[in-house]
Amino acid sequence: MGQQHTTKRLLKLRRSGWQLGFLATLVAIVLTLTNCRSASNPTHVGTASSPGILVYGSGGQPVNLESGNITDGNSVVVQNQIYNRLIEFKPGSTDLVPGLATSWTASSDGKTWTFKLRPSVKFHDGTEFDAAAVKFNIDRWWDKDNPFGYRNAGKTYDIWNQTFGGTKGEPNSLLQNILVLDKSTLQFVLKQPFAAFPSAIAAGFLALPAPQPSKKPPQPMERQQVGQSAREHSYSKNGKQAIALC
Repeated sequence: MGQQHTTKRLLKLRRSGWQLGFLATLVAIVLTLTNCRSASNPTHVGTASSPGILVYGSGGQPVNLESGNITDGNSVVVQNQIYNRLIEFKPGSTDLVPGLATSWTASSDGKTWTFKLRPSVKFHDGTEFDAAAVKFNIDRWWDKDNPFGYRNAGKTYDIWNQTFGGTKGEPNSLLQNILVLDKSTLQFVLKQPFAAFPSAIAAGFLALPAPQPSKKPPQPMERQQVGQSAREHSYSKNGKQAIALC
């Protein structure tokens, strides 16, 4: 009887710890995205001698520009200009608004979330955004055995583990499966009901780049990033930060 009580108490503590970890991550996400929105509307937009040039003074250099493999706000600020996410936060609030997904609904048991995707969206390289592209990115972050995760090159995708409890096959992984139903529909199958799943997947750390460039072996940050936003960019790092959005 005492052993059963101890086991139940440990399980309760484990669940509570995971939930507290998610809440901490969500607070960080909201604060970061609020800063991102402010940064994307600066009061200084260049000079008369440099029309069309936006000058933004960052608090520091991005760690990298690979979505899913960052945990710092400086990287999110830049990524927010390049990539889109399934769901966005309304500027200055925690309210959710459609992004690359136009709708999201939960099953009656709360363990399956179905997302309908926005049609006619293309990445900067001209390839089509669809459910397979979403699954490709999720699999890179979630599945340790995915060949395009390049974990042998030092990629860790820590933000995924912090937000969703672990990777594929691990006992604490919230995500159990991701299914492509058709080009514009996909489902996330969870281990347990999680009402905050839309807020979690809306994290600025989890934007969706084009699959094709992500299949290439890891390269320096200088390579072009391929997203879906109205802006493309180039990045150089030679003691100074230079980011060009076009």
